[in-house]
Amino acid sequence: PDASVFANSTTLNQQEDFISDLYDQLRAQDIAVELLHALRVQDIAVELLHAESSPGQLEVVLDYLPDPLRLVDNVVLAKETIQQVARKHGFKALFLPKIGSDKAGNGLHLHLSFADAKPDAQPSSANASQGTNESSSSNSSHENYFAREGQSFVEGILQHLPGLLAVTIPSRNSFRRVGKGCWTGYQVGWAVEDKEAPMRLCRDVYTGFLSNVELKLSDATANLYLSLACVLACGLKGIVHKMKLRPALTLQQGTPLPASFGEALKVMATDKFLAEEILGLDLGRGYLALRMTEAERSEKMTLADEVADALSKA
Repeated sequence: PDASVFANSTTLNQQEDFISDLYDQLRAQDIAVELLHALRVQDIAVELLHAESSPGQLEVVLDYLPDPLRLVDNVVLAKETIQQVARKHGFKALFLPKIGSDKAGNGLHLHLSFADAKPDAQPSSANASQGTNESSSSNSSHENYFAREGQSFVEGILQHLPGLLAVTIPSRNSFRRVGKGCWTGYQVGWAVEDKEAPMRLCRDVYTGFLSNVELKLSDATANLYLSLACVLACGLKGIVHKMKLRPALTLQQGTPLPASFGEALKVMATDKFLAEEILGLDLGRGYLALRMTEAERSEKMTLADEVADALSKA
C-alpha cells in the first residue's frame, strides 16, 4: 500500500467527481480542443492530457524530442499557451510547485534515455533491481539491463544533486514539496520505480524493461535552459570519469537533501563545477546573487502569500 503523505488526501470519488466536472467544463467550452490546436499550430506535439493526483491538477505530456534546446523551447511556449487559453475562458492555470499543504504539488520532471549510436557496440549490463554493478546479463534483452554509461550518467547527477537543487527547484515554494512522503525524494539516491527516490529508473508499462531515468526534483520555477544544461553537464561528467553508481536506496540510506532553498544555494556556491565550470564565473555569481535575494525576500512569505502572488500573475 502507498503510505505516502498524499496517497489518501483525496478520495477516489472526490477526485473523479472534480475531474469529471472540470472535463465537462473543458468540453463545454472547447478549451481542450482550442489548447491542442494552439499547440499544434506551433508544431508542439501533445502525447497525452490527463488528470493527476490533486484536485484540479492536470498534466499535459509533450512528445519526446531528441533536441534538448527544442524541447525546452516547446515547454516554455506550451506554458504560455496554456495560461493564455485558460485566461480567455475565465480560468487561471498555475504551475506553482505547491498550492495546498495537504495536496500533491506540481513538478516538471525530466525524463532521460540513452542509445548507443555505434553500430558495433557491445552492451554491458547491471542488475538494477539489486542496485549492483555486477553483470546480470550478456545483452540488453535482460529486464534489468542498465547500461554502464547510463549508470555513470546517473551517478554524475547524484554527486552534484544537493547543489543542483538550487537550479532545478529554485524557490522557497519548491521546497514545500520536498520531504519524506512527498513523492519527490528527500535523500540523495536512486531506485527502480520508487516515487520516493529523486532519481527513478522507470520500466516500460508494456514490456517491463527499464526504459528511462526520471529526475523528480525539477519544477516550473526553474529556468529550464539553465537547469537542463546543468543536469546534462553533471551526467556527462559522470560518463567521462566512468563514475561507479552507488547502491540503490532500497539497499542503503542516502545523504539528506538540503531542507530549504537557502541551504541549496549555499551548497551550490561551494560546488565549483556547477557555479563556475558550467555556468561560468560571471553567470554563476549573478545567478547566486539573484536567487539569494529572492530567497531572502520570500523567507517570511506564507504558502497563502505564495499562491496569491502566483494567481496575480496568472
